[in-house]
Amino acid sequence: MRYLLYFLYLEWNWGFRLANFIIRQEISGEKKYGIHTIGIDNLPGAVSVEDRKHFSMYEPLNYYTSSRLFNYLQPADFTTTFLDVGCGKGRLLAMGAAYGFSDIIGIDFSKKLCDDAVNVCNGIKTKYPDVSITIECADARHYRIPETVGVLFLFNPFDEVVMHEFIKKVSESLDRKNRPLKILYANPQCKQQWLDAGFKETASFVKMRYLQGSVLERK
Repeated sequence: MRYLLYFLYLEWNWGFRLANFIIRQEISGEKKYGIHTIGIDNLPGAVSVEDRKHFSMYEPLNYYTSSRLFNYLQPADFTTTFLDVGCGKGRLLAMGAAYGFSDIIGIDFSKKLCDDAVNVCNGIKTKYPDVSITIECADARHYRIPETVGVLFLFNPFDEVVMHEFIKKVSESLDRKNRPLKILYANPQCKQQWLDAGFKETASFVKMRYLQGSVLERK
């Protein structure tokens, strides 16, 4: 039933062809990683009325786009900490473990989603016993990014106002420890802000118009 409801949501917003493509990816992806993260959530009460206009509702990143972005990573990237900003129910955290990260952090402003992410990650512990996954309920505007983070994932979690503040936090982390940093950015609506901050786009793709991804780097 959850697949049907999600399909209807996708079809209503983006048409049958894209909905059909994504739902097939959802079925195979959820089975492959052994998780349940499908569905949408408007997150009532998760943020103040004033902040609501700046944050996106919960919708998991489709498996095609997420896999495509992960595939741009190099072996050295997996020795760093992976940070998913706006981790939702933990889909990208589980995928990060499967791809080979041993230190993973997810942050989200919604306690409900963080609780869901904890449940998802607890469910994969036996499969990845040596992987450390930390989930924090935090506002990205005030989050102190660990100096070990080398890969950061974004699925258009907020608008340009919050992104401006978050880029400041990224810059502060890089000031504390100068290091290479990769941004895996799905649906990169605020990409120009990262370019203005000194990052360079090293890869990008567009499929079926709406499935978009960008890799941004500062070396």
